Amino acid sequence: MRHLLRKSLSARLTVLYALLFAAAMVCVAGALYSTIAKVATTQVEQQLLSSSAVYDRLWQQRSRQMQDAAQILAADFGFREAQATADQATLTSALENLKTRLKVSSAFVVGIDGSITGLSEPRLQQEAAGLWDLLDMGRLSGVAVLDGKAQQLVAAPIMAPDLNGWIVFSAAINDAEMTSLERLSAIPLKASVLVKPVGKQWHGAAGIFEHADGRISEAIDLSLKDHTSSFTIDVQDERSIALARPLPSISDDASTALVLVYPRSAVVAQYRQMQIAVALVLVLGLLGVVYATWRTAGRIVMPIAELDKASVRLAAGDAVKVEITGEDEIGRLAASFNHMVSEIEEREKRITHLAFNDTLTGLPNRTMFHQQLEFHLRTIDQQDGILAIYCLDLDHFKSVNDTLGHPIGDALLKAIAGRLTEAARNCFVARLGGDEFVVMQLIAGERRNIERLCREIISAVERPLVIDGHAITPGTSIGIAIAREDGDDIEGLMRSAELALYRAKEAGRGTFCFFEEALNERAQSRRRIEADLRVAIAEGQFELYFQPLFDLKQNRIGSFEALLRWNHPERGMVSPLEFIPIAEETGLITAIGEWALRDACRRATEWPDHVRVAVNVSSVQFRRPGLEATIQQALIMSGLDPQRLEIEITESIFLDNSDETLAVLHRLRAVGVRIALDDFGTGYSSLSYLQSFPFDKIKIDRSFIQDIVTRPGARAIVKAITDLAAAMGMETTAEGVEESDQLAELRNQGCSSVQGFIFSKPVPSGEIAAMLAIAEFGARRAA
Repeated sequence: MRHLLRKSLSARLTVLYALLFAAAMVCVAGALYSTIAKVATTQVEQQLLSSSAVYDRLWQQRSRQMQDAAQILAADFGFREAQATADQATLTSALENLKTRLKVSSAFVVGIDGSITGLSEPRLQQEAAGLWDLLDMGRLSGVAVLDGKAQQLVAAPIMAPDLNGWIVFSAAINDAEMTSLERLSAIPLKASVLVKPVGKQWHGAAGIFEHADGRISEAIDLSLKDHTSSFTIDVQDERSIALARPLPSISDDASTALVLVYPRSAVVAQYRQMQIAVALVLVLGLLGVVYATWRTAGRIVMPIAELDKASVRLAAGDAVKVEITGEDEIGRLAASFNHMVSEIEEREKRITHLAFNDTLTGLPNRTMFHQQLEFHLRTIDQQDGILAIYCLDLDHFKSVNDTLGHPIGDALLKAIAGRLTEAARNCFVARLGGDEFVVMQLIAGERRNIERLCREIISAVERPLVIDGHAITPGTSIGIAIAREDGDDIEGLMRSAELALYRAKEAGRGTFCFFEEALNERAQSRRRIEADLRVAIAEGQFELYFQPLFDLKQNRIGSFEALLRWNHPERGMVSPLEFIPIAEETGLITAIGEWALRDACRRATEWPDHVRVAVNVSSVQFRRPGLEATIQQALIMSGLDPQRLEIEITESIFLDNSDETLAVLHRLRAVGVRIALDDFGTGYSSLSYLQSFPFDKIKIDRSFIQDIVTRPGARAIVKAITDLAAAMGMETTAEGVEESDQLAELRNQGCSSVQGFIFSKPVPSGEIAAMLAIAEFGARRAA
């Protein structure tokens, strides 16, 4: 070997370059390994901080949820009254109800006299009584130790009107919560909550720590002081990176902290392949240097220079390919480079296709549509024609997904996409998402071409088809907007098309509508009413009026129907026909209906025992859970006999889930609540509903009463209804009675009771006492 080095310059150069290359690569590898370790540690620290921030948000969210629930219950009139009168049954029922709904560990009331309601064990009562001073100091949220366990605790004062106690909710901080946090993290960390009593060391409340020795306790204290400083500890015989974040505590007797731990081995493992790759490159590079130096420097430098130039062009976005001159390392490197370029080009094509096309139907997506629409809006003034936007979605598509499943729904969307493409062959067709599609057409001819295309689209979509053995007849509604006339930008034009689509759906579906400015004004008015409704709920702008129902057999007022009125501070009385549909569409009717039930039951307790109260319940309230609990709570809080409450429903509540609806009605009947079917005779299936559920009363729609004297057909229908009700043991109430001839005819036909302006219009609750007194006086005189 020495002889070879002395005699061969190539050998000496090869050895020299190999040693220099090896030394350089070792330095680079060492620096790279060090940098990787630092970067990995920094990334882990950031992940730990992010995970702790997630827990902070979850903590605050749950705290706000429990706080809001506590404040709502504390502000409830019935609950405050129950607290003031020490009504333990009502307090316990309300607390247990909220405890179940919020899924908390405990819910109790700390009275001003130190009494505890909601906790049965004396030891827990004694611990809860000790919270009074802390709550009185304003510490209404944080960690407290109850029953020897860390609990997330929130409280709200009960003011009646002075402080009368505190509502307290507590949720356990346990291993399950830590496991949930660990699943939310992007890295496989371990989470724990530790508690430190004053003068003692930290010990585990939830998670992997049972106790913390002095060194770990000191490290946790330092991390809490520095807020973002991580530290290294040994956890379960494994070196780990940890971060501590403080949690709010109710008491000064103990501190609480969230500690997140990530094993260092996992940090290193993430970069193990990179380390192996660096080592492999080092070896291959050394061999390459030896081989290349031995052969010739020129054979190495020239191909590398070509690759470098190609890389620069590739980075600039050019399509490049290098010439392969051999099968050695340089040749293979060139081949790999060419293969990489091909893969990059193919990947960019796929990414571009996914970015601008819908993966399910293959149609252009929302992004591509917006680009096309933006281009046409910029050039529409230079083009001779009309740019029309057709916004459409499938009618009743949700029912297909719900009943037949999403695979059938996806297959239906693919079929509809094909039909739209065929029907609008010369137009731009895109899927915006879900069952929403859009067609863009540049029309050179007359506007009637728009209507012709709409009819062709509707006809194409409505053709029946069979998917996986299921026969489906789809349908669609279309809203049309014209560029410049109905909007100058994408947002305005799409809003106009969507408003026209809503109008088409209201018109009965399966049709099309053009945008009109009145639609925009209507939408603005609807949004104002919706916003005002939310304010009205918060400020208590609603009130109940009551219209009497006169019992024809007893010749006295038998009940009152509660009717909702909205006294707007600026617009005055707003018609229920104007705001009730909006309240039902937005779901606000649920909160309004709950208030109406409570207020109606409370008012009815002031009337004679034979007088009932009837409250209308919307189909929206039946679709939302909790209606039974709301009705029972209203009865309990008011003390009203359930038999004096009558729930009025329409047959629309049976359309969605008739089996569940019937079950709810039967459970209400079981506790004594009466059920009445309102607007009988106006639907298509009323008789089947009478057979399915034994109503206490059916109310004959006013449309039959108006013509009962003048039209024999109306008289016959009313007679048939009263006879049918009598045969089934049900009462009947005639609505809209305004004339004495109508009243006489209804008496002759055996109607149970009547309601209408012939007796009284709806009146405020303050006038009911006088009305009852006058009615009682009249009944005694008649007797």
